[in-house]
Amino acid sequence: MAIGDYDVLARASRVLRAAPEPGWAQIEQSVIEAVRRTPRAGWPIAVADPAPGSAPGRLRVSDLVVRTLIAQRLAADRDVALSDVEVVLEGETLRAVHIEVSGRFGSALPRAAERVRALAGAVVAETTGHHADVTVAVTDVHR
Repeated sequence: MAIGDYDVLARASRVLRAAPEPGWAQIEQSVIEAVRRTPRAGWPIAVADPAPGSAPGRLRVSDLVVRTLIAQRLAADRDVALSDVEVVLEGETLRAVHIEVSGRFGSALPRAAERVRALAGAVVAETTGHHADVTVAVTDVHR
């Protein structure tokens, strides 16, 4: 190989990228679970005090809690698969939740999107005691 023979390097790179990593199939799930268990910092969201004035302090919940609860509850809906949950904050006030889902082919997608919207709105209300604008976009279709 001569200096500057980039075709050989490019071909070798393609071959190596296409080759499966030995043993990956056996460890893939444990790697994914380890990444999910890794602590992450979240943004604080103000929570309505259920008993104002009864105790000093402020109540906050992480945006990760809201995202996780939405994801967990959506897992039961066979017509959608969650793609993304974005929370929009203004300071510590939750203003909006934007959700992207993949819809099951053949399902009534407008009704599925409305179920997602209602579920997410209920999660926000139960978790924070407030309401936020919830938008749902069906960005893909799956079988």
